Amino acid sequence: MIRALGPLLVLLITFGQSTVYAQTAYQKYPSITEAPYSALDAFAHQQETIKQTIRKAAEYQLKKYGDKIPTKDWLVGTFFSSFVAAYHVTGDDWYLSKAYDWGEQSDWDINKAIHADDVCPGQTYLDLYFIKKDPEMYQKLHQKLAPYFDRTEILPGEKSAHQKEPLPLNGRNTWSWCDALYMAPPVYARMGKATGDPRYYEMLHRLYWDAVDFLYAEDEKLFHRNSKEQTESERTPGGKKVYWGRGNGWVFGGLARLIEYLPEDDPMKFNYLQLFHDLAYNLARYQMEDGLWRSSVNEPEWISTKETSGSSFYVYGIAKGINEGWLPKEYFTPVVLKGWSGLMSCLTPEGKLGYSQIVGGSPHEVRPHDSKDYAVGAFILAATEMLRFKSGNELDRISNGVFVPRVVARDGAWTWYNDERVIFHNKVFFANYVKRNGKAAFTAFSIEKWASAHARKEKMLSTWEQADDHNNGALLPLKDGNVLACYAMHGGKSKSFYQRKITVPRWKECKPEEEQVFKTVTTQRGLTYQNLHRLSDENDRIYNFFRGNNFNPHFVYSEDEAETWSSPIWLIYSGENSSHRPYVKYVSNGKDRIDFLYTDGHPRSVRENNVYHFYYHKGGFYTSSGKKIRTMDELKNKPIKPKEGTLVFDGSTKNGRGWVHDLEYDENGQPQAAFISSPSGDIGSDMRYWLATFNGKKWVKEEVAFAGSNLYPKEQHYAGGIALFPEKNDTVVISADVNPENGTPLPNRRYQLFKGTRDKKSWRWEQLTFDPVHDHLRPTIVRGEKKALFWFTGQYHTYKDFHTDIMMSDEF
Repeated sequence: MIRALGPLLVLLITFGQSTVYAQTAYQKYPSITEAPYSALDAFAHQQETIKQTIRKAAEYQLKKYGDKIPTKDWLVGTFFSSFVAAYHVTGDDWYLSKAYDWGEQSDWDINKAIHADDVCPGQTYLDLYFIKKDPEMYQKLHQKLAPYFDRTEILPGEKSAHQKEPLPLNGRNTWSWCDALYMAPPVYARMGKATGDPRYYEMLHRLYWDAVDFLYAEDEKLFHRNSKEQTESERTPGGKKVYWGRGNGWVFGGLARLIEYLPEDDPMKFNYLQLFHDLAYNLARYQMEDGLWRSSVNEPEWISTKETSGSSFYVYGIAKGINEGWLPKEYFTPVVLKGWSGLMSCLTPEGKLGYSQIVGGSPHEVRPHDSKDYAVGAFILAATEMLRFKSGNELDRISNGVFVPRVVARDGAWTWYNDERVIFHNKVFFANYVKRNGKAAFTAFSIEKWASAHARKEKMLSTWEQADDHNNGALLPLKDGNVLACYAMHGGKSKSFYQRKITVPRWKECKPEEEQVFKTVTTQRGLTYQNLHRLSDENDRIYNFFRGNNFNPHFVYSEDEAETWSSPIWLIYSGENSSHRPYVKYVSNGKDRIDFLYTDGHPRSVRENNVYHFYYHKGGFYTSSGKKIRTMDELKNKPIKPKEGTLVFDGSTKNGRGWVHDLEYDENGQPQAAFISSPSGDIGSDMRYWLATFNGKKWVKEEVAFAGSNLYPKEQHYAGGIALFPEKNDTVVISADVNPENGTPLPNRRYQLFKGTRDKKSWRWEQLTFDPVHDHLRPTIVRGEKKALFWFTGQYHTYKDFHTDIMMSDEF
């Protein structure tokens, strides 16, 4: 069963409904528009529908040609390059006969052998040869191509009438425009197989990779239409370099059509596969919500009309990549499903493929009635791979999946040091987060059908803006049924925390009350993080824990449902050095106990960063085993020093420095800790997830899984995150960019979610998300009567620069 498929096609079900949705994204800005699958989509993916569609499209184009079909032509060559593939998947001899007739009319010949466009018809000749085994089908090709094996120059006029001087016979002169990488290279690869002459492969490699060097932008992982130098000054209206949609389609489709013809022992085959892999992952970024791409691939908003010639090559290439095992199926299934649905929406009932950019060499506007034969050829190629893929079955499997990510908020992120980030209260989920514009916000929603008033109603919390994911708040239910939200700015000169009370009427939208400000910090180093807990045995006192004076943990409490707050109390003292700032995770039983899991400081600064624990109970602070450290009154005059707590993890060993991530109670009511360690030291290229459970006498530790590498260079110890399942000790959810069992890097090094389940003494891992474009980060599991998994997904660059969405699944 396909478990989850990421934001390229994040399957979600509207709260209280059963409609399947899809989410797409391009570049680093998630463009998330709900586009429900429908009965039309299901019809479009049926095998018989695709077969009929291929025939209709082919017949329409043949009828458009009329009685005399052009021969020895790249446009028609591209069209017929799909016919043998159609024959293979349908078994219909009609395609074979039509292609054969065209080859006969072309006399199995080409025009200029040195001009890539003229070589294109050879693809059809050779595909027919591999069926008919008649050498006549490639003899004239061989006679015209072979003389160039020993040539070092292109003679004047040999390439075109405009060529007045001799040119070196290399890739940048022979295949100097990106379209050429579809036209000629697949012919050279086929000729190598047909003739057994290794010189075809040698010439292919020599020309191809010089052309790549000439045309390919390694940093963008896209191809210029012409030379990099020639197009360097060209810019889109948005100031980006121009990358043509169909131009990159020519390259991608050409790769898909040549790789399978390279010998398995060809040392260059890996290079082609790597380029194909890089293009596939990058192109997936730019797929739009309708499943298609635009003629300006990297700036789709410039020319916003959908475009089918480039899109057909992309769907073809990615589907073939899946079918051949070049691309991971779980990751790219959503791309081809939505892509094929998008292409089918552009086909008229009589078989005309619209929205195809006409002949050109740069992005241009397209119209619904624009149709070209080369686009039809690419479309039929895509259809043949969709038949092989059995996309209708895949659509059924996705629709019936168990793990179903749902979009909670479009645009949001959070740190893992503010809790509770999400609560379940009165049958309603409340999730808070920070938006890219720097506003702290929350969304209330219910999965109950009757609670339509709470269906994803986003409200702003902060009156101020600071683009920083540390600024998400903490939520706590109030006794009157409403909700308390506390939030703060990150560091700097901020000396206050802010709060709003949120009224929760049953049949109306939630309404935040006026923002209140509580100044609690007196030093220059500001206030950060909010953690709210209530103890019913203390007359329902509410505690708010945060980082305060000198970056040390503090707290305030309220006896009157957050109408007023006490003076701040210093909880842990690590000195005046801001680099030694303890990081704390909190959990409480809601009755009479609060537990604290903390470090000496930040692992960036403290090389032997230990993990400690103590707890609070009935006015006293105790080590894990129950030895009193301070009373509440004593704490007011003498904060707890880190080493006074119980050592959970020693950061001075080869396991490396630690950093806390989550704290819960297990099924026995004992504290259970989740943290990371960094055996690789300062760099953070190798991090590990750990669990530690207190058994009543001591902490029992175990390394659970590889955490992978750091999220970004400036924060070497930022892991994807680990979440404990409340009241269980055998289930966790982690985010990692590696396989947690063996450390093998995940495709494209994107962080994905994994569910870990302890089986006796070992852990079994099940991958939950499969996303070729975006990371899935910082999972948290909601406490209380309704357990649900929340996280955010998107492109996370730094804590101030993120393009992410809040997600959830109530089944995982």
